[in-house]
Amino acid sequence: MKICVYGCPGRGGESEPHVFYLGARRLPVIAILDRWRDTGNRYFEVQAEDGRCFLLRHCPSSDHWELAGVYRAPRRRLTVGVIQGRT
Repeated sequence: MKICVYGCPGRGGESEPHVFYLGARRLPVIAILDRWRDTGNRYFEVQAEDGRCFLLRHCPSSDHWELAGVYRAPRRRLTVGVIQGRT
């Protein structure tokens, strides 16, 4: 699904997603959780202001952005400890 993305210069001066639109809904990016390149595309795993996470794909040669995936916020990691005094 093609989407409208507004970016800001990031690492190496290349544009990174700052805000994107799904239909008429504006979704500010509050965090870039991960980024990578693969076969001519750039991928950004981002968290939007509403708490959902999205996978955005950017094709630099055409400057098109696509929504590659949507999922809920990452879960917090739980630490498991030993309760003393129990057998």
